[in-house]
Amino acid sequence: MNHPEPDTPRSGANGRRVALVVILVAFVASATTAMLAFTASHRARTADATAQAADIADLRATLAEWQAQVTEAQRAGHDEAPQRLGVLKARAAALTTWKPRTPCGQQAREQLRVAMDARVRRIDGMLAGKAAGLDRVDEQASLEGALHQCEVEPGRDVNI
Repeated sequence: MNHPEPDTPRSGANGRRVALVVILVAFVASATTAMLAFTASHRARTADATAQAADIADLRATLAEWQAQVTEAQRAGHDEAPQRLGVLKARAAALTTWKPRTPCGQQAREQLRVAMDARVRRIDGMLAGKAAGLDRVDEQASLEGALHQCEVEPGRDVNI
């Protein structure tokens, strides 16, 4: 009788198959991870850009209100000026309680606050008779300079 030889294990072929399966699984896992990271990064950048736009709108509205109050203070009579100055000081202080949504908004808020404080010091000095010593204050230019970088690089605050 002719007996076929028992199957000899083909460990070389099985090992190659296992290695190919492992490589395929690793590739799929790597591609999936990359896609998930890209999606999360894109979502975070989009959310940051939206929050940044809201910060910019809030700061510009605050500046418009501030400029109207400064105009009122400058037009006020000498008797009303100290009261108007108190309103300006309170408004400048209130800016610090506003919570920015992005680090860029926080940076712009700080620069606007510095400009507002400089304006208050200038008006206070003028009321005291010391018109010299303080440069002209331009809150608009200060804010726009801070916001320019934010608008140029939306989403730069996102690190994923």
